[in-house]
Amino acid sequence: MSATPVIDLQQVSVRGPRGPVFGPLTARSDSPVTVVLGPRGSGRTSLLLCIAGRMKPGEGSLAVLGETAPSAIRRRTGIAGFEAVDALEPAVTLGATLRERLAWALPWYRRTPRMTPQLSRELLAEAFGHLEQPGPDTAVHDLGPADEMLVRIALALIEQPDMLVIDDFDALRDPAERATVAGRLEALARRGIPIALATTDPGDIGLLAGAAGEPAVIEL
Repeated sequence: MSATPVIDLQQVSVRGPRGPVFGPLTARSDSPVTVVLGPRGSGRTSLLLCIAGRMKPGEGSLAVLGETAPSAIRRRTGIAGFEAVDALEPAVTLGATLRERLAWALPWYRRTPRMTPQLSRELLAEAFGHLEQPGPDTAVHDLGPADEMLVRIALALIEQPDMLVIDDFDALRDPAERATVAGRLEALARRGIPIALATTDPGDIGLLAGAAGEPAVIEL
């Protein structure tokens, strides 16, 4: 085991108005890829929000990349696939979507550049890799499911996080599309960006096993 685990949960739990959401949960991941495996309604989204520093556990202790304060964790993590957090606006273009996120990420004194095809390619390159990219004039509602997920990952990467946390990976219904996105996530993990994601399908563990090593599994 590494001296500093990617994720370290010690008796972590969250309660909501109607009772327990998940936990108490103890788990550790030293792997570049962590799969949170559980059915919808199992509290997996809340767990991922805790891992991303967007939610504070009710009880227990949590460390991500060695950080324990939610604010510190949040600064080092990017999120994608959270429907209530990073859903895309269907009516706008990809270029407008990228420019808006870039404006948020740049320091206040930096002027947001005009979105050009070249800048769009640069912003999408890390998420899409060798895959064909949609152009900046593409309307969001015309993106296929895999491209939409990769765009959401690209938006998260604009802020240069040290780790990516991805919800609802199993929302990609087509096996080929899921394998495509898994390949890109595995490539990011190989390049040093740890990935934590949620799914209901145990088969996704195999999709994410590769040069980055066997995924760690946290089961709910």
